[in-house]
Amino acid sequence: MNLKKRFLLLVSALLVASSFSACTLPLPGFDDYDVSSYVKAFLDSSYLQKDEDFIAITASTREGARQNNADTIENASVVFCNTYGISPSEEQMTKLRQVMQSVYRQAKYTVKEERRTEEGYYLEVEISPITNFNGRSADLEKLKTEAEAEAAAANREAEESSKEPEEEGDDEYDEYGEYDEYDEYDEEEEPEPIATPMPAAPVKQVDPKELFVDKVIAFCEKEAGAISYNTPVSISLDILQTAEGELQIDMNQINTIDRTVLYLNA
Repeated sequence: MNLKKRFLLLVSALLVASSFSACTLPLPGFDDYDVSSYVKAFLDSSYLQKDEDFIAITASTREGARQNNADTIENASVVFCNTYGISPSEEQMTKLRQVMQSVYRQAKYTVKEERRTEEGYYLEVEISPITNFNGRSADLEKLKTEAEAEAAAANREAEESSKEPEEEGDDEYDEYGEYDEYDEYDEEEEPEPIATPMPAAPVKQVDPKELFVDKVIAFCEKEAGAISYNTPVSISLDILQTAEGELQIDMNQINTIDRTVLYLNA
């Protein structure tokens, strides 16, 4: 797999099971690879939307660079939904992606200098994990209960307001139920046309599931405005070098970095 394809496909491949355990990273023209700069450029492109170094190192296009971020954001959004059992509409999913993009722009990490090994290179990435969305099942369950109660109340009120008022009594009889003596003169008058009642408009029901997802997104937006970090941890990367000089990195290692940058456990 060439360098450009590796960056385009690496993160999106994390969304599904992959038969590939590693990707080849050819950097022709370098006897001694600047691996730390290479990894930092990739992470900056994926999380921070800083693409200049990535484009310079890989000779990628701006579109290709931005795809790294789009794939990373999509992956995080899917994992968040799966973790907490959220089923958003496409419109809601778009909003969730925007939140995750805002969160990743606040990622904190440091790529340490690489060290040459017999098999290739070794380096560490020190990460301050974002913890705002970790272990929030109780909070989201509370939002679900609120959404169900609010939807039920709104639907009851809509049903009551849609009911037609009761028809008034027959005007032919006075308050004592007796026939009005002047009614005989009314017989010669032309009867007034009877208005055809219009069918009542269907009452729009509030979907508690949709309301719940709206509340979850609002919750996430609030959390994204006050990011919390855990104690920094280091993730090791073992990058192999083939006999032809190409570098190979295990995608599981990149997956580990993703999951460490943004903790997502129920």
